[in-house]
Amino acid sequence: MDKKEPTETVKKNLLDLQYNKYLQYYTTTVIILFTYVIGMGIAFITQQIDPTNVKQLFVVGIVTIAITTIIILSLLHFKGNMENILDEIKKLKL
Repeated sequence: MDKKEPTETVKKNLLDLQYNKYLQYYTTTVIILFTYVIGMGIAFITQQIDPTNVKQLFVVGIVTIAITTIIILSLLHFKGNMENILDEIKKLKL
């Protein structure tokens, strides 16, 4: 047996764990985004947010833009990390 073989196997296992961690972050972020969208829809349907009140719509719009921006940037970050991990796994010679 080669001495490199266990090291590469351990590295692959660690990379798999990192990939699963970022995959969990990614799916949780998607769930948070859909929960926010559904919550906003319910708030409009039940008229908890008054569509005729410009000040209220402005605040809701700013909060929505901030939350959506943070979520999209997080999704891009997590997806990039997942792709990097997959590239590192492909580089390993197992």
